[in-house]
Amino acid sequence: MPMMICHAPEPGGPEALRFLDVERPHPAPDEVLIRVGAIGVNRLDAMQRAGVYPVPKGANPVLGVECGGEVIEVGAEVRDIVPGTRVAALLSGGGYAEYAVAHWRHVVAVPADWDDVRAASVIETYCTAHETLFELSRLAPGERVLIQAGASAVGSTAIRMAQHIGAEIVTTTGREEKARRLRDWGVRHVVNYREADFAESVREIYPDGIDVVEDFVGPAYLARHISLLRWRGRMAFVGLLSGGMAEMDVASVLTKMLQLRGFTLRPHSIEEKARIVERFRQRWMPVLARGEIEPVIHAVLPFEEAVEAHRMLEATDNFGKIILRV
Repeated sequence: MPMMICHAPEPGGPEALRFLDVERPHPAPDEVLIRVGAIGVNRLDAMQRAGVYPVPKGANPVLGVECGGEVIEVGAEVRDIVPGTRVAALLSGGGYAEYAVAHWRHVVAVPADWDDVRAASVIETYCTAHETLFELSRLAPGERVLIQAGASAVGSTAIRMAQHIGAEIVTTTGREEKARRLRDWGVRHVVNYREADFAESVREIYPDGIDVVEDFVGPAYLARHISLLRWRGRMAFVGLLSGGMAEMDVASVLTKMLQLRGFTLRPHSIEEKARIVERFRQRWMPVLARGEIEPVIHAVLPFEEAVEAHRMLEATDNFGKIILRV
């Protein structure tokens, strides 16, 4: 049975995306087949499309690492999931499609009152934010955290998580309208990095430093991040908005006993990813189901407008998640 996918047969800008009819996939014994209702658009999709994100060995080369939809078929080894279950799914690839397969331990059943758009907006973002803020950086109530790119999908999620546990937050954005919205959320310290040096601003707020940095920028900010961290500070590299190499003050890392950790979700093994999804299911799905945190959705576009979704993402127009509705 045919289905439509969106892929990038040649690297390029958003206009490189192409739609193609292919055969519908069949689930392996440990997989489920999902009728996709909505697709989460992530920066790694744009990087893969541009040819600067290598697809992990064995992963589906079609764009898309998360979706929301309905399970319509299950493999012989699948447990606790039956056809008709509505889910949020973490994928190795292949999400930009009308149907997708996922390992059964990489899907989470969603509340009955959730639509596919909401289901597609949470799993990649919340898994990434949880693993970097809490598993790697061990952010605790009352600690100080700098979250770069506070209006991005992962950045805005990290802010909501940090607020939920009672951390002290400093965040950055390059647009004043986004800064106003973050302040409306109750974030006291929002720095417009186009108007002020973020490191100097953070030092004015916390002269003795901060505990955790959630870094989406990379080399361009490394030296300043190390200088801001105080004794036993932790930093998680989550993205690379800047390229190239950076020099590091190793003496500061040693004397302050800092921990610098990198994270990317897609290359994890099936078993590792299953544990990540389970931590998300246990820690944050109840919070989301009770409405204590709401997914931040910037725009919902038809699947056929994937090119526009990528343009929107690369222009950093979004505050929160961009979703494609199938």
